[in-house]
Amino acid sequence: MKKKVLSLVLAGALCLSLGACGNGAGKETPEAKGIYTPGTYVGISEKGVGGKVKVEVTVDENAITAVDVVKHAETPGISDPAMEQIPAAIMEANSPEVEAVSGATLTSEAIKEAVSGALAVARGEAEPVDETNTASVELPFESPDVIVIGCGFAGMNTALGAAEAGANVLVLEKTGKWGGSANVGGSTLSGAGTRMQKEAGIEDTPELLVEEVEKRNADNGGKENYNEELTWYYARHSGEAVDWLDSLGVDLGDRVPRMPSLYEPMNVARVYSSGKISTYIEAVGKLLTEQVDAGKVAILYNTPATELIMDGSSVVGVKAQTEDGSEVEFRAPATVMCTGGYGHSEELLHQYNFQNCLTTSPEFCTGDGFRFAVQAGGVLKNMDYCSTYAGGVRDGDNFVKTMSVRVKDFPYMIFVNKDGERFVDELGAEDGSDYDEITSWWKKGDNTVYIMFDQAMVDELHAREMPIFSGDKDWSKWDKAVESGQEVFKADTVAEVAKLAGIDGAGLEATIERYNGFVAAGKDDDFGRTREMKKFETGPYYIIRTIPYVMITSGGAWMNDKCQLLNEAGEPIPGLYQAGEMVGNANICGHTTFGGIQNTGCVVFGKQAGTQAAAYAAEQK
Repeated sequence: MKKKVLSLVLAGALCLSLGACGNGAGKETPEAKGIYTPGTYVGISEKGVGGKVKVEVTVDENAITAVDVVKHAETPGISDPAMEQIPAAIMEANSPEVEAVSGATLTSEAIKEAVSGALAVARGEAEPVDETNTASVELPFESPDVIVIGCGFAGMNTALGAAEAGANVLVLEKTGKWGGSANVGGSTLSGAGTRMQKEAGIEDTPELLVEEVEKRNADNGGKENYNEELTWYYARHSGEAVDWLDSLGVDLGDRVPRMPSLYEPMNVARVYSSGKISTYIEAVGKLLTEQVDAGKVAILYNTPATELIMDGSSVVGVKAQTEDGSEVEFRAPATVMCTGGYGHSEELLHQYNFQNCLTTSPEFCTGDGFRFAVQAGGVLKNMDYCSTYAGGVRDGDNFVKTMSVRVKDFPYMIFVNKDGERFVDELGAEDGSDYDEITSWWKKGDNTVYIMFDQAMVDELHAREMPIFSGDKDWSKWDKAVESGQEVFKADTVAEVAKLAGIDGAGLEATIERYNGFVAAGKDDDFGRTREMKKFETGPYYIIRTIPYVMITSGGAWMNDKCQLLNEAGEPIPGLYQAGEMVGNANICGHTTFGGIQNTGCVVFGKQAGTQAAAYAAEQK
């Protein structure tokens, strides 16, 4: 087997000596009597959201006279305030010890760290930065035809599809293993006209699935919310995707198609789940390993992509960082982004979705592909929509959700806002059809909702072995939260507990009096609640401050049914494709929660992206 070793030397303006920068940067000057040796110095931080941030800092003997961010891969828009404000603040303070810019904290800290490094060189306390790195990467082929960024479930299917179509495929994975979010996610699938439906005597068609999407979006924006071309492609190929996984022997439990209980029920049962998504990864991984062994696919782990390589409007390759920290470029006719969502990026979630939220999304889901898409001229759509889960409870400064209230069909609790007012039937219809409506208010205001119980309710929930916090069987999380008083507030009167929680006491007292009247009458005149109602009568009273938590994101880069990203004019960006979470569920099925579309979409659009990218690459030869 013929192998190709890529040895790429990347050298920038090194500023290793005064002569190198043309102004004396880095030269030892014994005569200097100030703090610094005057000149321009380079500093680099690895801590940017998109990777390295490089600065050039100019100093005279005692002061910083210029700070320029000369290279970065930060997210446009989000990072702009930090790029503008932090250098100016550093020069004004004559120090990198300045306040970070709110909403761009990571970028701010990266700039400050890079400046600190440059100043250390200027003081003679550190060696000048050497940016010359040689990366040697051994591949089983001369050069890749297709580069796949990300080896999650979508990336695995994309690489497999491209290899089966005859392409040499290079996969760049930022972590140390394949599977991505699927390693920690659910196993739900959905598909129309599957073998399992036929076995159960259920008739289903792509037309019925599309009708479902249309129905759910009829009252919230209609077809303007989604790309009907993608809806039809998914509908026509979802059933065969499920059947394909079935044929690989994945664990599909009892093989009974179901209506999801958490979301609005479908017009027919078309959801399948076993709780064992690991079997999906193993099955596809076995086929992918065969392609690796055949020399058609090479996977580089711990090799995050840092930016796309452009030739005019065309994408012709990817810059990446190897495991040893070296920078390397890979060129290929086609690139497919399978980088996942942005559910672990506080900055992006704050920009597009929520003032306050938590996440269960893996730490590698930082929105890399969204940044790459914008870099290439792509258009992000439906970024304002993000399906969330209700009832997250903060645990200090931890952005990762560790506690949540069991809000689905949970007895007795009521929801109130900062004014102490109810605003929804907290339980909704038993069939789950109100779930999206019940959770939609998490997107309003500061996304904070207060959940209230009294002592008698808590005691009864104890007796019913129904812990308030999910998974809290011994109630230890609850007891600790009550004791700390940070997010769970306890007081003997309604007014006192409202004051502790920071909400309007008079408003809450009026709400409780009105709600107790509804309970006595057996009728909720405000929101029509009919289930699990109980008077608030016995102190102490409890209020839990909750915010939404994100598992996956729903917006994405606009594309056609060939998985080609589209520019502002609606034209395909040459050489650029995508699959997986960054396609955006909302771009496929609109502003609704549609069980099973994420995992099945990784197969549907992964295979399509790989096949189309391989075909494009073949045309370029």
